[in-house]
Amino acid sequence: MRPNRRQQALVHLSLLISLLLTLIPWPATVQLFMPQWTAMVIAYWSLHDHNRSVMLLAFFYGLMLDILMGGLLGKHGMALVALSFLMLKSAKQLRMTSFWQLLMMVLVLLFNDLLIRLFIDWVSYGYLPTWQDFLPLLSVVFIWPWLHYLLDRMNSFLRHR
Repeated sequence: MRPNRRQQALVHLSLLISLLLTLIPWPATVQLFMPQWTAMVIAYWSLHDHNRSVMLLAFFYGLMLDILMGGLLGKHGMALVALSFLMLKSAKQLRMTSFWQLLMMVLVLLFNDLLIRLFIDWVSYGYLPTWQDFLPLLSVVFIWPWLHYLLDRMNSFLRHR
């Protein structure tokens, strides 16, 4: 396979794994802190992939997430496209910052993703958010560095192969 095809295969594989991690029935205590795996992977690929096809992938995998979770169709798709768009707009600046500044910016953008989804739930169902809805952002602080490292290693291995 060509390097570009390998990278596209890695993008799809990482997004499929993130969907699987989202669908695993975790215990209730773990579920409270469960991050949006797909949103973190979309954030990574929006930062490191240089074309705008990530926005299309974000919408497609967001729709798949809506279908698989039985939610309102388009909720995750819209939130992931907004996340991808904001990451793509600031990708050049974010690549030049330190790792901790990148972590804080990703945290802010994932907070924005969460707010979009909560707003859609509020408008659609009248759902009022609680403080527990924001707990997954705490786990992002611990998971993002490892996810970033793992995807970086896999991406650089495929590029130099």
